[in-house]
Amino acid sequence: MNTMHDSVAEVMVTRFGMDRDLVVTEATFDDLGLDSLSQIELGTALSKELGVDLSDDEMAELSSVGDIVTLLESKGADAR
Repeated sequence: MNTMHDSVAEVMVTRFGMDRDLVVTEATFDDLGLDSLSQIELGTALSKELGVDLSDDEMAELSSVGDIVTLLESKGADAR
């Protein structure tokens, strides 16, 4: 069974070629080398993958992998 964190990590690894071991809950976007444009791109990829609408404004408010997971769970996204 996949967790929401696993789903987010998979998108980040696939979309941005990140090392899976670096995509931990406490990792910030700065830690992972994601700039604001990359954050928006991530939001779009997660929206498509998980079927949940993530606005650019919502993504701009987030700063870590854990923040994304929390937001997705609050929106009722299903881990894949």
